[in-house]
Amino acid sequence: MLKLAIILLLACLWSTSNAQEYNFAQYYLDKLGISPAFVSVGDYNEVGVAMRSQWPGVDGGYKIYMAEYQQKLPTYSSGIGMRIYGNYGGQSAYSTTCADLLYGYDFGITDNIKCSFGLSAGYVGRFVKQENMVYYSMIDPATGSISGATEMLNTDAYRNLTFGIGTAIYTKETMLAIGLHRLANLALSGQDTYSPSVIAVIANHKFKIGGTEHKLEQFIVPTLCYTHSRYADMIMPGVYYSGYRLLLSLAYRMEKTDQMASSLVLGAGFDFGKVELSIGHEMETSKVLRHTYGSYEVGVKYKFEKSEKNSNGKTILCPAF
Repeated sequence: MLKLAIILLLACLWSTSNAQEYNFAQYYLDKLGISPAFVSVGDYNEVGVAMRSQWPGVDGGYKIYMAEYQQKLPTYSSGIGMRIYGNYGGQSAYSTTCADLLYGYDFGITDNIKCSFGLSAGYVGRFVKQENMVYYSMIDPATGSISGATEMLNTDAYRNLTFGIGTAIYTKETMLAIGLHRLANLALSGQDTYSPSVIAVIANHKFKIGGTEHKLEQFIVPTLCYTHSRYADMIMPGVYYSGYRLLLSLAYRMEKTDQMASSLVLGAGFDFGKVELSIGHEMETSKVLRHTYGSYEVGVKYKFEKSEKNSNGKTILCPAF
């Protein structure tokens, strides 16, 4: 079992030391990570935190921590925000730290269709402490025990300023959003100064299944998420239920790097009024990866200062999630 765990960790570190792009299976925990355009969409100011523990069954799996804040400026049909996250793997042998500032501007295409355009600028630092890593040549094939010195001589690191754009077109029922991250990079330090661009897309539609505008409303929301980078592609179709202050989700996530991996995603959330709490579990379907115990997510959001009308006196549209 120890040998299997180490091999899984090595494979994990190999792929992610080049390209690990964090993303939550419950996409609504971090919409700003999909597109900066989301910073001006909706009718609430909010602050949120989230955590993802990936592959806890492997010693030194991944831990992802995220915090974000968004402030609506309805007088200017705009929104501003900030997003910070840290991604740590292999007992912190591999880590990424990022901070983004975001701006979004909303404008109407018609009375029922709106468009938001967003910009982001931020810092990203990536570090690989090779002295903490275990290599395959150090594993005894008979016993799975580790032998030999674990220290390496150098530490790989780089720091960049990055810039991105995004847009969202939406109605009260339908949403299509695209984010283009790291379109441009400004190297601050490090030998490896290349930070691969990432494309993120989300589309969904709300189907009302009960209630009225003035009474309890219930919705079923089919959703499709997709991300692409130089090293990996992820597609995740899912369906979400919203009603009775509950948010339930079921999705299937497929990710291709050198090989294909897939997982079943289950999520549940509860709306306490201004506070929203979400938890989720991602179960690996691959026989080998089942030993990692999948992933766990938890997030909390606090909403405040609802803005129902913009500077033109029109009601602000609230798309699906």
